[in-house]
Amino acid sequence: MSFLAAREGVGKTLLSAALAWQMTRPDGRGEFLGQPVKRGHVIYLNTDAADGEARSVRFWLEQHKAAYPDGDMDGVTVLESTGAGLTPEELEQLLTLAREKEAVCIIIDSFMATFPGLDSNKLDQAMRPMLALRAFAAQTGAVVIVIDHLPKKAANEREGDRGVMGSTGKTAQARSVHLLTRVPPKEVEGREVLRWEVRKNSFAKSGYALGIEVDRIEDEDGRVSAVHLEVCDLPAEEDTRDTRGDRAKAAVLSLLIDKPGQPLTHAELLATAIKGGNVKERSAKQAVKEALGTLGAQVEIMQLPKRGAPRVYTYRPEFALEDMPPIAQDVPAPVASRPLEEVLTW
Repeated sequence: MSFLAAREGVGKTLLSAALAWQMTRPDGRGEFLGQPVKRGHVIYLNTDAADGEARSVRFWLEQHKAAYPDGDMDGVTVLESTGAGLTPEELEQLLTLAREKEAVCIIIDSFMATFPGLDSNKLDQAMRPMLALRAFAAQTGAVVIVIDHLPKKAANEREGDRGVMGSTGKTAQARSVHLLTRVPPKEVEGREVLRWEVRKNSFAKSGYALGIEVDRIEDEDGRVSAVHLEVCDLPAEEDTRDTRGDRAKAAVLSLLIDKPGQPLTHAELLATAIKGGNVKERSAKQAVKEALGTLGAQVEIMQLPKRGAPRVYTYRPEFALEDMPPIAQDVPAPVASRPLEEVLTW
């Protein structure tokens, strides 16, 4: 499960629709930002549309279709908002649909509109749908992409500095977090360029950023008829902010979350922070402290009956994924023996 977060109007739907369309193209033809993508059915759950008609999603799919006509519009199922968000019963219906379609990707746009009754700033409330979505991904084998928002930047703050809006528990539960911001046109000769930053990735270094140029192709009447995305260089940044602490914290979070139920010593967490962020011991200790604070009560702390009474930390989410029915690797899962609402409610 991954997060893609940006401020309103930056291009979240544009990019997610681009990925969805590329996945409908014939085998070996689909590519996203220069990387090959797997062909398969995509379900796009759009709860963020003010009109409830998912017009922006359909608009962008048509624009991408004009640029790459070999895709298949039937390869994307767009589900529209009823204005009430997603209930646990509807999530179970979505699970059934994903299995029927053999979906390989589920896009949820957006977190706040899909779960409007929750206070996403509170860890206990934000964790409920996050754990349900992780279970959903495990049961379907599909990639789950959750679109969210960035908070409005404060004075002397760079866009995205505070990460995804709401509790940091959301970030902790995601496999990867991607932040999308707009590069000021004056810095790129008036072009439309987006900055895609990988804030957290369990499979690679975090803090990586790339530029994406949006090329809008106009027809004879000056209306946008197609859109094309191209990876480009980002302008040199004078920002000297050290992100090594963020990387160290992300490394510790990933270690704990990826090993639920497994006791980890403070020394192990410290070593992970030092290696993950390339920081010294003092900064590593701070990163460990912040990571433990992010997970809060989900981390069980015990002292061993040894010399110096060393502490061990065990990540224990409210509902562990191992309590879900077993899932065979790369094999469609059978229908769960118990409904999702019995596993998790909100």
